[in-house]
Amino acid sequence: MQIGSAPKDPEHMTTTFAQALNEALGNVEGLSKKSEDLTTKAIYDPDSVEAHEVIIASQKARFALNLTKTIADGAVRTFRELTNPR
Repeated sequence: MQIGSAPKDPEHMTTTFAQALNEALGNVEGLSKKSEDLTTKAIYDPDSVEAHEVIIASQKARFALNLTKTIADGAVRTFRELTNPR
């Protein structure tokens, strides 16, 4: 699933936060894997892939990873705020 896209199966609903988080992390990993595959393909067989496809895949993976890191940092910060006795 990509940001802003409809689920593959409209009847599919994530039932828990853990499942939603696991699915989102799987999507980030998939974007990263696709970027790595296209980069490898561009190195070993440059005529088989367009340069813009490699760059777009790389930027999608980078954006997804940065977004994931930002959300994780925010969750840790929120947890610390909640558990900090004042």
